[in-house]
Amino acid sequence: MNLLGKTLTGCAVAALWAGAANASMITVSMTVDNSYALYTGTLDGATTFIGSDGNWPTVETYHFTLSPGDYIYVVTDSDKSTAQGFLAQFNNLTDGYTFYSQDPQWQVTATGLGGAAPYSGSVSDIGLLTQEILNANAGNNASGGWTNFTTGNSNGASPWGAIGGIDPDASWVWYAGGNCNTANPTIGGCDAGEWLVFRIAAAATPDNPVPDSHGVPEPASIALFGLGMLGLAAFRRRPAAN
Repeated sequence: MNLLGKTLTGCAVAALWAGAANASMITVSMTVDNSYALYTGTLDGATTFIGSDGNWPTVETYHFTLSPGDYIYVVTDSDKSTAQGFLAQFNNLTDGYTFYSQDPQWQVTATGLGGAAPYSGSVSDIGLLTQEILNANAGNNASGGWTNFTTGNSNGASPWGAIGGIDPDASWVWYAGGNCNTANPTIGGCDAGEWLVFRIAAAATPDNPVPDSHGVPEPASIALFGLGMLGLAAFRRRPAAN
């Protein structure tokens, strides 16, 4: 194999390695009172519909492989009559992180649009959710962008009791907007400016809860670039044929 072939082969292997190094195995176990839809996407919008449910006593567990720039989006809505809340745990199996719904790795935004939340995963639903994500990124919605939620009762407390499949260390959370109780918006029916969207970044860490996906390249990307430059330099140094 000539030097060019070796260089190209090396870069291809490096690309495969970089992709594998960047990918994270993610598991999310969750429920919402009253209902939710789960999507994945990027900082600037939803791309993939994962599932939805409207039975809060039941916990669903989802598994993904996501890149560092990806996000998980949870669209939520309540019946506004008795109680409402989001209860979840996020596991990055690759890096060994576990974050609960009350941890700062999660953020929330209020669309203020009322009903017709994007629950079906249709093209129009993905488009609607993406537009609301962009509005939140620009601070142009009912909550003024992505913001903090308010933590309510822990898993096991009234009115829901213990929810199996989610650690007892997790707590119910909601956005304290609209006519909700600011001290604990999970108790008492209210409208927080729904529908709401919760999000968490695949690249979130204990020391960097809300990473900026438009920041510097990931280490594996830098390594790949370096390998490519080394290969190009080696090709340029190839001695001329006699």
